[in-house]
Amino acid sequence: MYKLFVGRKKKGSKHDSTIQIYHNIEFPLNDIIDIFYPIFGQYYRYEDLVNMIYSVPHIFCAYDIRQGQCVGCALVDNVSNSGGLYLMLFGVHESYQGHGVGTQLLKNIIRWAYRIGHTFIHLHVHVLNHKAMGLYEKVGFKKYEYLPNYYGNLPKRPPHAFRMVLPL
Repeated sequence: MYKLFVGRKKKGSKHDSTIQIYHNIEFPLNDIIDIFYPIFGQYYRYEDLVNMIYSVPHIFCAYDIRQGQCVGCALVDNVSNSGGLYLMLFGVHESYQGHGVGTQLLKNIIRWAYRIGHTFIHLHVHVLNHKAMGLYEKVGFKKYEYLPNYYGNLPKRPPHAFRMVLPL
């Protein structure tokens, strides 16, 4: 547990002071898998999720420090030669959804990206994932492009997505 809390940390919001956001520290793999597998396990094999986790340069996780558990994570990749970032995977534990954790996590990512000079963040979201789209729009993302058959290789029906972008 000690390793988890060494490194840079971000303070929680006034409304949810038990949530702390951490970036690129030695997160236990199981903490990240415990967030992503229940959300994305029907679309990605366990090994594919592990490979995604190990392949990205930036991982952000939200921890409930009172409970001592990871409650949300984001995998963020650099976009080659464009000054942007790609929000590859984003998720909040089901019992923490609707309590501001996702908003807090996204706002921390946005502040960090702006501070280090990135020019935009983009992501892909399934056309029927209205809850996620609402969260992304709440922090400033806009639907930029409709992508028919984007998830054609995954068992998502319909297989369409929106590309959402947040200029920084």
